[in-house]
Amino acid sequence: MACTPTLSAYKRGCKVTGGITDIWINDKETRIDGGITYTILNGALTIAGGGAIAAYHIEPRENNTTFTQPRSDDNTAGTTFVTQTLEFTLVGYSAALAYLSDEIGKGRIEALMKFDDGTYVMAGIEVNGLQSNGGDAGFSGTAKADANGQSYTLTCESKLTAPTLADFSEYTTAFTVNEGS
Repeated sequence: MACTPTLSAYKRGCKVTGGITDIWINDKETRIDGGITYTILNGALTIAGGGAIAAYHIEPRENNTTFTQPRSDDNTAGTTFVTQTLEFTLVGYSAALAYLSDEIGKGRIEALMKFDDGTYVMAGIEVNGLQSNGGDAGFSGTAKADANGQSYTLTCESKLTAPTLADFSEYTTAFTVNEGS
């Protein structure tokens, strides 16, 4: 089977800052069962349907959240995939955070991230979703200046690079976003 890639030009544009300012998570199975659909075209995501499916807004502290998606290519086998990894820390320790940690460990999660430059990127939307692959369910810190809290590492293997979402209102229309307290 022939494969003809569609290439495109790129100009570096303006300098931007890195980092993730917001994360919204939802359960993949609940999203599918609720009839919310995703369409990806040329790296752009559109969302349709829904309205009553829960999503949860997480506001991570600055400088402790990262998203990577290194590509793995095997020229002999003719395969390619990316491993999406979202790592973040939630500072503090409470019953709500302990419960969140347990629930994240059970599920197949999708995560919408807002980068510091205003770009929205969605991870975990392929077959298995983002799954807990480590972290710490609760730590105290050692010295007075150390944070206490929980750390999370969520990963998935994907055929495609995580797409961007141009219109955030599509997400808030499809999902009922819980802001927390």
